[in-house]
Amino acid sequence: MMISLRQALRETAIPLVSALLLVLFIVLQVLGTPQALGSLGFLSPAQTSSPRATLESFRADASRATALLMEAYRESRSEAGLSLSESVTRKAAEADALLARASQTLDLRDIPPVELEHRRLESVILLKEILDRVPLSGSSPIPGDDEVAAKPPASWNVPGTDLRIVRMADGARAGEYLFSSGTVLGLESFYRMIRSEPNLSGVKTDFYDFFSQSPGHLLPPKWFSVIEALPAPLKVEIEGQAGWQWIAFFLVACLAVFAVLGVRYLARDGASSQSGAVQVLADVLVPCAVAVAALFVRYMSDNQINLTGQVNNTVEEIAEGIAYIAMIWAVLVFSNALAGRLYLTATKSIDAHLARAAVRIAGLTVAVTLLIYGASHLGIPLAGLLAGLGVGGLAVALAAKPTLENFIGGLILYADRPVRVGDLCRFGTLEGRVEEIGIRSTRIRGLDRTLITIPNATFVNMNIINLTNRDRMPYDRVIGLAATDTAGIRQEIEATAALVAEHPRIEHGSVQVRLREGHEEKPKVEICALISTSKWGEFLQIQQELDLMLRDKLLAAAPVNESASGTTDNVVSLKDPA
Repeated sequence: MMISLRQALRETAIPLVSALLLVLFIVLQVLGTPQALGSLGFLSPAQTSSPRATLESFRADASRATALLMEAYRESRSEAGLSLSESVTRKAAEADALLARASQTLDLRDIPPVELEHRRLESVILLKEILDRVPLSGSSPIPGDDEVAAKPPASWNVPGTDLRIVRMADGARAGEYLFSSGTVLGLESFYRMIRSEPNLSGVKTDFYDFFSQSPGHLLPPKWFSVIEALPAPLKVEIEGQAGWQWIAFFLVACLAVFAVLGVRYLARDGASSQSGAVQVLADVLVPCAVAVAALFVRYMSDNQINLTGQVNNTVEEIAEGIAYIAMIWAVLVFSNALAGRLYLTATKSIDAHLARAAVRIAGLTVAVTLLIYGASHLGIPLAGLLAGLGVGGLAVALAAKPTLENFIGGLILYADRPVRVGDLCRFGTLEGRVEEIGIRSTRIRGLDRTLITIPNATFVNMNIINLTNRDRMPYDRVIGLAATDTAGIRQEIEATAALVAEHPRIEHGSVQVRLREGHEEKPKVEICALISTSKWGEFLQIQQELDLMLRDKLLAAAPVNESASGTTDNVVSLKDPA
């Protein structure tokens, strides 16, 4: 009783856990979807008409944004409660918009979509800190609008650095001057080299250091005071992250792993359930849990712990990659589990094999779509991936030509339907009943109960006679006659035709009795008629009744000495109408 109760509770828990995973997946997608930096509805675009305009526009917006954020942070610390005041929220929103406009001066085309929003914010802060440490006064003139109008320079380097502003040659922003893609990708290493230099702007706080060592997005949460009160060893920077950030990330990863293991334990028990729906849910529970756990780790690392730099990039790529792989795994497992549990009977509209094939093909299509989209989101070139799939598909098609031929043959069988599952058919010199029409082959149970497997490509090209679809069954017999003279033969033929026509299941007007050999010592006649049934069992019963009627008639008409000697040739041969 306890075992049954435990099993019932686990079977109840599987649908509940599945619903919880779905809710968490949606919530994490909403929370983890990167939002644009600020609202640009009340701001004009960044000025990028010349290297001077780009540099000045960036420095003005970035400096104003970081000053507002520090002011909002100090104001937040002085306020009581756990929520941010309206004044702090307004300043953070304005800073967010200014950072968004500053990011318009950066060429971000080479950053993968999965990293774009975090890298955009981080790049603006890094570049601001670098420029604050680079002396620009007294350097060579920065090309402005007048110089661009006279002769547009292709690029301009910040003196003494590898920071380069280039003129966009193509794309939607052709003709604008932006910090080059190479500059954006190298900002972290530039900052590490120059961070120890004095800040020439007069600002004492290194905003990137403050940003990277604090949790949350832009502004630290109210509970940041707990982090500030931690011992100094927990604030030591390791690979760009504070010690407490590494510990928090480790705890989040462990929580995700233990949650997946718990779901796996639950799903293993659900696989033995008597309910088909519970079995299907149990099959997809583990991959769904892996996807949700990966998204959870990514959200916590990026939005709460606030990992930065290459560490955050790596965590985001790995977590998103695991999530996409798990979703592909879930789709394939679900389609196979659902297809395996379709027990539809053969009808004129659909049968189980067609439904299973359709479900599996649909699952494979969704999986391939997720693979391509996920690869593009992670920064793997989509064009190269599609080209690789095309070349690989051609190679597979050439190597698996027989398999593809059988697959196409199966589709033709489904479309034309010369036979269906359960039909009795004749193909070549063999006969049998169709048991399964698969993707690669068709299985037929022979009349001798042997199982015949025929590749679909071969079967579809054969002359297939569907015996089940007949509306009448043919009755064919060749019998010997007792009479030898012409008058007697004619009379016996008429009597035989009348005898067969008397049976109530013989179709009216279908009886034909014809002399087969007119010059033999023992003449024979061929009897052809249609039995009014399409059922094999009824046909065999009626055929036997007719055979016995003919046997009784011929034995009664045969001479006694011939009957006694056993030379009466009452049935010369039997033609099986099947």
